[in-house]
Amino acid sequence: MNDGIKRTAYGYTRVSTEEQVDGASLENQQRIIQDYANRNNIEIVGWYTDGGFSAKTANRPQLKKMLSDIEANRGKIDHVIVYNLSRISRDIPSFVADIIGRMIKCGVTLLSTQETIDDSPEGEMMMYINLALWQRENKNKGRIVKDNMGFLSKEGWWMSQAPIGLKLKRVYVGDTSRGRRYHNTLEKDYTNEIGDKIAFLIRRFSEGDIGEADLVRLSEKLEITNKNGKSFDIKTIHRILTQTAYAGYNSSKRTLDGELVKLYDFDGIVSLDIYNKNQRILNGEKRVLIPSDNNMYPLKRTLICSKCGMPIRASAPVNGSGKKSPRYHCTTKGHGSISISELHESFIEFLDKITPKESTVKLFKEIIKRTASRKLADTNKDLAKCRKEISEIDSKLNKTLDAFLDEKISYEEKERFSKDLRSKRSEYEAAIDKYERVQRLNENTIEYVCNFITTPAKMWRDSPLEARQAFQNILFPNGLHYDILERKFGTEDLSILYSVMNNKKESENDSDSPMVHPRGVEPPTPGTGNQCSIH
Repeated sequence: MNDGIKRTAYGYTRVSTEEQVDGASLENQQRIIQDYANRNNIEIVGWYTDGGFSAKTANRPQLKKMLSDIEANRGKIDHVIVYNLSRISRDIPSFVADIIGRMIKCGVTLLSTQETIDDSPEGEMMMYINLALWQRENKNKGRIVKDNMGFLSKEGWWMSQAPIGLKLKRVYVGDTSRGRRYHNTLEKDYTNEIGDKIAFLIRRFSEGDIGEADLVRLSEKLEITNKNGKSFDIKTIHRILTQTAYAGYNSSKRTLDGELVKLYDFDGIVSLDIYNKNQRILNGEKRVLIPSDNNMYPLKRTLICSKCGMPIRASAPVNGSGKKSPRYHCTTKGHGSISISELHESFIEFLDKITPKESTVKLFKEIIKRTASRKLADTNKDLAKCRKEISEIDSKLNKTLDAFLDEKISYEEKERFSKDLRSKRSEYEAAIDKYERVQRLNENTIEYVCNFITTPAKMWRDSPLEARQAFQNILFPNGLHYDILERKFGTEDLSILYSVMNNKKESENDSDSPMVHPRGVEPPTPGTGNQCSIH
């Protein structure tokens, strides 16, 4: 490589916490890189060192600074030199997306003192082969670490950061003549009475007369904050209520797969009975709050009864055997009901007969984008209004809770005052959920719809709920009429982007046809082809 031309380079060194030893030390890396540069007539004009950082991602302060400096000094830096490739990355996707691409754009070549790599085709191939080997080693280490953590967790040791209100307690183990080894368990954090305050919140919830939102306001009253000094939100409260460590147990999904293990020498700050009682309360609330518009009923907001013109509803009544029977039904007596499985199968058959018009595919993507843009502007205004209303309701609820906690009003009075406010809040939350679903009609959803525009049935069958409903809105902008008793769909409200194709074996009088021809739809006549004409 030494061709007599003086070149410039940055030197990069890195160690993770467990690598501060032997040949991987920062000092040894820098010495070997400098020797390599001297032998190859390269001047090191800058050093960048990340100590105690993993190479799984590019989110390292000195690495990011080096890449920024390369871009700022474009044309002035020839190389980046590392001890070996594992120092700069152990993950191929991160290396390609965040590191090497930025270097190549600036004409910078990566060099290693231990591997033969350069900007030749052979050197590039060796670079990725070596990176793959380092990535495999990293994953193997990860498996070993996870297995060891699982083993120690089952012995009652705590393997992560302490939850708020608790702190880590070192317990020294093993033969002290070979160095003091320790494992961690937990103990109550007495700083600013934080442990006692968290215990009070957990016990207070178990009384069953206040909810998680009330605990948020109560935590503010108690002046409790998280480790970053921020006030609690509902997610924080929920984590506290569902954390077994406060009862003296570990149930980590990462290390124990949810198995409940007693922590070493720690009985918790509340009893296991209190924890279990809170889980029953939370589970009961979840059953009440499950939204009815879920994946079971994707057609709920699209179908219209062809007899009365009212929206077709969905529910899961209990049948004679005591089991739930999810169904679509018309609220008008005598207009029938149908199981969700039967209707979904019929709907897919119906979609199989729908095809885009000739000019639709080219214009489809642009139409969706413009429509989504207009809807988004209106949606943002509606969201702001709903959030303002919720903020005002929360303020009223907060005053009511304060009055109750200060014993100025009774529990019955609190519930009476809060009932209507909570009902209105639920309505605004439902509206926010609706508007946020509109916001999530992003570029990925648009691309997905366009890719499957020519196969509506496959698209609907394979899509998640939001994509299904977005597609239904496009296909049937005014809803889709359906005769539950006759088990047939109408086509009068089909989007102008599509047409309905009739199979040759079917006719207008075919009783097995899944389509009816309501007013505004003319069936095909002999010699005019097989498309329905939609007026």
